[in-house]
Amino acid sequence: MNSRRLALLVVAAWAFLACGLPKDGSPRQIADDKVPFGLLGPSTTTPGNDVAGGSLVQLFFIDGTQLRAVNRTVPNRDPKTVLGELVKGVTETDPAGITTAIPKDTQILDAVRVGDTLVVTLNNAILTVSGAEQQNAFGQLVYTATDLASAGVQFRVTDASGAQQDVQPLTDVGQKAGPLTRQDFSKLRPT
Repeated sequence: MNSRRLALLVVAAWAFLACGLPKDGSPRQIADDKVPFGLLGPSTTTPGNDVAGGSLVQLFFIDGTQLRAVNRTVPNRDPKTVLGELVKGVTETDPAGITTAIPKDTQILDAVRVGDTLVVTLNNAILTVSGAEQQNAFGQLVYTATDLASAGVQFRVTDASGAQQDVQPLTDVGQKAGPLTRQDFSKLRPT
């Protein structure tokens, strides 16, 4: 009887160890939907991670010469709400060393989807920076906005009289009209 149990145990152990293991030992591609979200590379969308008190989103800030994603909890994933949180700037709970290029008095006045494009209207404080600082500021806005599943972002500025005008921010290839994508700011891509 003991030899039968031993034989049965050996067969069960062999079957358990053999289940699901490839015989050739070579690497295999794992489908994206089978990989935990945090292990995937940068994405143009994020899951609707609901946490107590809101949704978890990624905001992009400057870390040296690159962008860096920082998780924040916001009341909802509405683009105006998320971008409004971005323009508030760095908080005490954010990682050390990150900064923002977005001017302090910048406000998100509106953010509406028009097809695949998110049209973001800002006050004119965003135009108080120029050159590389302006490129960094708009890079932060574009990366954060496109993380909300927008294909591109177009920017408008409202002046003191309430008139709106389209903005052509500085990108990797010079000034460009929208819609802008992450490709327009690839030099800032997070590492």
